[in-house]
Amino acid sequence: MKNLTNAITITLITIVINLFVSNLKAEVVSENELDSLPKNRKKIHIYFTPIAISGYTEYPFRKRQENSTFSFLYGITEKFYLGLTYSRGDSPNFRTQLNFSTSQNGIGLQDTSKTRESEFLVIRSQYFFYGNFYGSANFGFEKGFKQEDKNYRSINGYNTSLEPYSKTTIYSDRFFTTIGLGYRKEIFDRILVGFECEYGIMNSGRSSQHYTFNPQFYNGFPSNYLIDLFIIRNQNKQYSEFHYISVYAGIAI
Repeated sequence: MKNLTNAITITLITIVINLFVSNLKAEVVSENELDSLPKNRKKIHIYFTPIAISGYTEYPFRKRQENSTFSFLYGITEKFYLGLTYSRGDSPNFRTQLNFSTSQNGIGLQDTSKTRESEFLVIRSQYFFYGNFYGSANFGFEKGFKQEDKNYRSINGYNTSLEPYSKTTIYSDRFFTTIGLGYRKEIFDRILVGFECEYGIMNSGRSSQHYTFNPQFYNGFPSNYLIDLFIIRNQNKQYSEFHYISVYAGIAI
């Protein structure tokens, strides 16, 4: 699947570059003629972004998983489009992983489960200011999620013991806004190809932790709890600047 995604991305990038280069090599036209070129643009644009590259200025920071997104845009005028971008995010998951046990007995195991993560919706506006080049202003909302860590097991030789410890972390909803510059072209009358570079600011949101444990079992506080309390907690930044580069393809109706 990863090889297929990479192949699709390389193909889209090649098409976009070829289209851009062909425009540069084309016969020079007047500004009035250039403005008249995109007037046959279809009203409805639907496209899919198979892959994107992003980066954040702050660390540690709760990063959004930029997976596949779907966009629907409607042409209010010949140059101004308004619509939505939606990402379903990562599906709920469950896994068992190694953990430096809450007790002093060495490495153990724990079960971790997450609800759907990185599901977001963007209100997107685009204005074509020069041929097929456009500027965008966007406002987004990302839904929060919950993570549960439980069933901690200490491993001592051939013996495994279940520890009375669990942790639930709740991540709140958060908001972000971006401005961007992109290029989109209709080819063969119905096929869309394009790319966009966005710069924005993302709020970190809030997180809260809830612990359940038996202090008698640990003769005090579990080590994981102390690490969270004095080292990990309060390291979140209030916001982060970020950039987002995407290549996409779709249909025009």
